[in-house]
Amino acid sequence: MKVHFIRTGDRRYGVRIERDATPSLVMDPAPGFDPDLPHDMVHFAVEAALGLKSGVFGQIAAGGNAGSFHIGGPDGGDAREHRRAARKQASKGQKLVQAQGRDGELSEIAAFLFDVAWRSGQRPDGPAQRAALGEAERVRATLSADERARIDAVRPQVFEDFERLSQAWRGLRVGEALVLEWPSGQPIG
Repeated sequence: MKVHFIRTGDRRYGVRIERDATPSLVMDPAPGFDPDLPHDMVHFAVEAALGLKSGVFGQIAAGGNAGSFHIGGPDGGDAREHRRAARKQASKGQKLVQAQGRDGELSEIAAFLFDVAWRSGQRPDGPAQRAALGEAERVRATLSADERARIDAVRPQVFEDFERLSQAWRGLRVGEALVLEWPSGQPIG
């Protein structure tokens, strides 16, 4: 699966996903633009490192839409076929979201924890940063000991991935994309 993180404006981005034998998915605009590392790129790196099969990108790889992506257009096919594919995609996506279990929650929690911790080393200390770190400690305390250990074990890899992805992302101009392979996280092209 190829995931395109596209800089669509000065403070906007979109995501396009190409999967074998299924229509492309898009989310544009995507939430959480950041000049260093957009929200969905954080999820991508965290879910890949933790091996989450039911996080956002695991659901999409399994044929769903994670509840937020939609089919990217008829791609030259007829409109009726496009509507049928969209209904099928939405139905499968809804089933996967309902069945995601703890992986979906862990994806959100871990993405938040890693994001706050990484940014605390990137940005100046201030009241907002201290509040975010306090909230992260509160959230971390809700995890089981096994979940905390699992997250701690991949921390160096996630931070290394964040640095690599952030450097590539900051170098993009409007209209350019960073394309990554799921689940390896390796750049394509």
